[in-house]
Amino acid sequence: MYRLPYSFNCFPAACKTYYETVRRNFRFSQPDLAVEAEAVKNAARSRQRRKRLLEARQSVLVPDDMDFWRGVTIDLMSDEEDCIQEGVSGWIVRPPFFRSEELSNLCARLQDCLDSNPKYTATHRRRLPVVGAHSDRMPPTAYPSEAAERHLNPLLMPQAPARYRL
Repeated sequence: MYRLPYSFNCFPAACKTYYETVRRNFRFSQPDLAVEAEAVKNAARSRQRRKRLLEARQSVLVPDDMDFWRGVTIDLMSDEEDCIQEGVSGWIVRPPFFRSEELSNLCARLQDCLDSNPKYTATHRRRLPVVGAHSDRMPPTAYPSEAAERHLNPLLMPQAPARYRL
């Protein structure tokens, strides 16, 4: 008897996923939702770029920095937006304003390692830094407290209400 490489239990989930995809595509194709559709698409693109950036930086992390890096999430990666600047096509890089200086320095060192790798530069767009420009993303609402002390700007860390402080 021939065995299928999948279970029959996966059919309802596949049908549901397909239906939701078709429904979402139809919904966002409506003219009154064009702005919302564009915002969702841009947010997904930005999140995916930050995820790939985190993975790339983790790949060149040296053992000395692993303790400090522990707990870093995609929320702490820079935003990369498509741009043409002075005739050069690339990504404008905007670091989050809530990232600590020490983590920003480590990210810069890791990015320098990536940029010195010809294989990485051949497959990634050129990064066009904008001096002094920060991302307008809000800080993460939930972040482990021991990692927050290392990774977040101390002036922007959430404070406990005065009645709970010692």
